[in-house]
Amino acid sequence: MHTLSYIYRYKNPLFFSLEQVFGRIAGEISAGHPTEFNVRQITLPAPGKLTNILSNILFARRTQGRINHMTGDAHYALLGCDSRNVNILTVHDCVLLHKFSPKDPRYWIIKWLWHEWPVKKADCVTVISESTKKDILRFTHCKPEKIRVIPNFIDPDFQHAPFDFHAERPRILFVGVTANKNLENLSAALEGIPAELDIIGELSPEQLSCLERYHIRFNQSARLSRQELLQHYRDCDLLAFPSTFEGFGLPIIEAQAIGRPVLTSDLSPMREVAGAGACLVDPHDIASIRQGLLRIIGEKEYRDELVRSGLENVERFRLHTIVDQYVHLYRELLQKKKEYATP
Repeated sequence: MHTLSYIYRYKNPLFFSLEQVFGRIAGEISAGHPTEFNVRQITLPAPGKLTNILSNILFARRTQGRINHMTGDAHYALLGCDSRNVNILTVHDCVLLHKFSPKDPRYWIIKWLWHEWPVKKADCVTVISESTKKDILRFTHCKPEKIRVIPNFIDPDFQHAPFDFHAERPRILFVGVTANKNLENLSAALEGIPAELDIIGELSPEQLSCLERYHIRFNQSARLSRQELLQHYRDCDLLAFPSTFEGFGLPIIEAQAIGRPVLTSDLSPMREVAGAGACLVDPHDIASIRQGLLRIIGEKEYRDELVRSGLENVERFRLHTIVDQYVHLYRELLQKKKEYATP
């Protein structure tokens, strides 16, 4: 039996998506392969500040197993793991390397401690999309054959919930309020369209002003439980996700799994994640977003086709499919280590 250690960042009550994703994977592997893997879930003891990095690395060294899977965010912790073991790094995105200029010292700290050195240490780097793979190749010296694309899975609780579309005043779900989610362009595109925007996230004064400027009817919610968020998907008529940058774009497949039409960006990784089950628009072009919204609202046959294609597309992201990919990867890397160690 091989000890499989999932290493999580320091626990933050506001951010727990990584722990939810890999906690579910860990549970499935533990239940499905109890004689092959002894699964452990390890949380780093300190936040990822520069003053805590060494202590987190040493903690990872003390608690490592035969297979060590750094699940994201605190990538540098993998530096504490022995190279004789199997070491895997999951990178969800490289957003901070896009955010900071090379003239900013933070760029180089993030580049080396969070990307270059951990990527070099890892036996395999898993990424959640082709877009993130391209970023890893751009920002590090990682060889392409070292990277494996394994997408996020859809929560099994997200199941098809039939509904009647309210074309006279649709309820449009909008998940996330960071700048890349593109609320301002969506608001401009919605001006004059009878609709209600259901926003998930804490709105800034500037965003509230934007919604008022375009006379948008909206509701706002934040800090929702998973079940509360699920209910918002069930209650909506469509999802608007015209993001300008994502590592993956989980709301796309969440809405598809519920059986709602999706509008999203004709950019990577959104178009790859959505497959044929979304109306693709230019997120930088207000007219393009508006045209897409009007087509979904006004054309029943088009809506029905988006829903049908979305339900087919989401099968690629079912939990058992993703778990099988990770189990296959662990076995493959264990075999390579065994062959390498054999004289």
